Amino acid sequence: MTIDNNFKSNKKNYILISLIFISTFLVAQNTDYGKVSKEELLQDFNSIDSTASAAYLYKYRKTYFNYVSGVGFSLITDVHERIKIYNKEGFEYATQKIRLYKDGNEIEDLNKLKAKTYNLIDDKIEETPLKKDGKFKNEISENINEESFTMPNIKEGSIIEYKYSITSPFIYNVDEFIFQHDIPVNKIEAFFETPEYFVFRMNVKGFLNVMPKREQFNKSLDYTQRVASGGTTNAGAGQGLGRTTQVRGNVKYVSNVISFDLNNIEPLKEEPFVNELSNYRSG
Repeated sequence: MTIDNNFKSNKKNYILISLIFISTFLVAQNTDYGKVSKEELLQDFNSIDSTASAAYLYKYRKTYFNYVSGVGFSLITDVHERIKIYNKEGFEYATQKIRLYKDGNEIEDLNKLKAKTYNLIDDKIEETPLKKDGKFKNEISENINEESFTMPNIKEGSIIEYKYSITSPFIYNVDEFIFQHDIPVNKIEAFFETPEYFVFRMNVKGFLNVMPKREQFNKSLDYTQRVASGGTTNAGAGQGLGRTTQVRGNVKYVSNVISFDLNNIEPLKEEPFVNELSNYRSG
């Protein structure tokens, strides 16, 4: 899906969202953070692809705009993912890398990170939280920082789970929504929410044209601003400044929400005579 943004600007932004949907049976699961089940830990293989070394049991992403009075809009992306590791080839998914963009004093910020590894030991679920020594920071270039983390206590059969938020000042740059990966995805929920002030156009690509659900909600935001109130105030040696008064207000607006709820997405695998596999990826 490609989305163009025209909020008081000629700038255009693109998000590609394409998806593949395979209608197969999905076992019900509790997707709340920390609610990993014994049934998930006992899985020996994935029902979508029995050869998979790992699988996303659950992927969640919500991207939305947040307004702070006196600062303006920022772009927030919430991520929650749960991955099952079936064998040693899947250990690579225990390390996750997150790229953060910067331009001068404007920098994206990774926050609210929490993560756990789950193992089944003597029929009991053992939880191992991510520790400080498993977190890393690296400067990739002048405009890109990378934060990564490696999950502890990884074994064949482990499940890793993590969630975090990214706060971005770059409201015109929305990262791709990636739905199809090199491993299966059991369930994915994705949301893109924008206030009416931002106008987007969506283009869909992929093997199967699956249209999202569209909804609108009435919302409001509070703001404060300083307005001239007349008179002067003393500042320094005889210098006068106009007096201002802080005014509070509330604005009502319409929030537009695009959402996807997909199950059983097959992995994208290497094919002969295909030079650039990412061109065919649902995302």
